[in-house]
Amino acid sequence: KAAAYMLLTGREAPTVDLLTPKGIALTLPVLQTARGADFVSCAIRKDSGDDPDITRDTLIYAEVRKTEDAGIVIDGGQGVGRVTKPGLDQPVGAAAINSVPRRMIRENVEEVCGLLGYTGGLRVVISVPEGEALAKKTFNPRLGIEGGISIIGTSGIVRPFSSEAFVSSIRKSMEVALATGSERVVISSGAKSERFIRARYPELPAQAFVHYGNFIGETLELAAKVGLRQVTLGIMMGKAVKLAEGHLDTHSKHTVLNRAFIAALARQAGCEGETLTAIAGITLARELWSLLPTDRVKAFCQVVLAHCHRHCDPLLPDGTLTLLLIDEEGGIYGQETGRKTERENP
Repeated sequence: KAAAYMLLTGREAPTVDLLTPKGIALTLPVLQTARGADFVSCAIRKDSGDDPDITRDTLIYAEVRKTEDAGIVIDGGQGVGRVTKPGLDQPVGAAAINSVPRRMIRENVEEVCGLLGYTGGLRVVISVPEGEALAKKTFNPRLGIEGGISIIGTSGIVRPFSSEAFVSSIRKSMEVALATGSERVVISSGAKSERFIRARYPELPAQAFVHYGNFIGETLELAAKVGLRQVTLGIMMGKAVKLAEGHLDTHSKHTVLNRAFIAALARQAGCEGETLTAIAGITLARELWSLLPTDRVKAFCQVVLAHCHRHCDPLLPDGTLTLLLIDEEGGIYGQETGRKTERENP
C-alpha cells in the first residue's frame, strides 16, 4: 500500500495505515525505500509479538511497478517460495503467497488506486531477502515449496500459539464462557474452523467459542479444571489425523504427517489398492478429502473420530465431549448422543 502510494504520488510515506482481515487497525513504519522511473520498493519489519516465529524482525519488501497491462498482478520475488506440488493453497508454479494475503494486498492497492484515480496496471512483487535461508528451518521443502518462505495467514495478526500466554488466554476464555452461563463451549483451532462450526450452534453466545491453536490436550484439561460439562471440539483433517495418532499438541515442530498411520486408518475404513498408494504420496492431510472413494469417506471419518475420542475422552472425565471433523467446504462429520457419524452442510 505504501509503495503504491509513493509510486503514484511521488511523495514519501513514513508510515502506512492498514486494516487487517480481522478488522484490526495498524499504523506501521515504512523502511528501506528505493525508487526508479516506474517503480517504488519499500519494506516493513515483521513483528511476531510473543510468538517465536523464525521470521521475527525480518524485513518484508513490496515492489510496486507500473505496467502496460490493466489490473493488479501479485507475484513473489527473492526469498518467497514457489509451489512445486499440488495440494497447497496456490497452484503449482505460483508464488507461495496464500489467498488471504493476496486478497489483502489487492484490496489495499486498489484502495490507493481508487483514491488517486489511477486506472492503469500495477505489478506487486513481494520479496524477503533472508527468506531462502529461513525456509531451510521450516517444513517448506518437505511440502514442495522451494526457494523461500511462504506468505501465509488468515487474520493479519500473529497470535502466540507457541507461548504460555496463549494457554493462559484459553483458560480465561473458558472462565468467561462459564460466567456468561453458556451450557456448552465449542473449541476450534482458529477462525476458519470456528466460522464453519458456528452455524451448528447458532444459539450460543460469542464467548462460548474458544480457540485452542495447537494445544488440544491442554485445552481439554483446562475445560475439566474449570468445570465445563459439555465441550464440542471442531477439528480439520490436518490436525485430526495427528490427534488420532495421540498427538495432543499438533504443532508442526512436534509432529509431522504420518502417511503410514493414515494408510492404516484408511484400511480400517475399508480402503484398498489405489487409494492406499495415493495416500503414500500426499503432501497435506486435506488432500484426503479428494482422494478417498466417495463411499468410504464417512467410514474413514468414523475411524478418525474414534481414535481421537480414545485420546481425548479421558481428559474430560466428568463431561461430555463431542468431536466434529470439518471438511474444506465446511461440511461437518460428527458424532453426538443418538446420532450417527454423518456429513452436515452448515
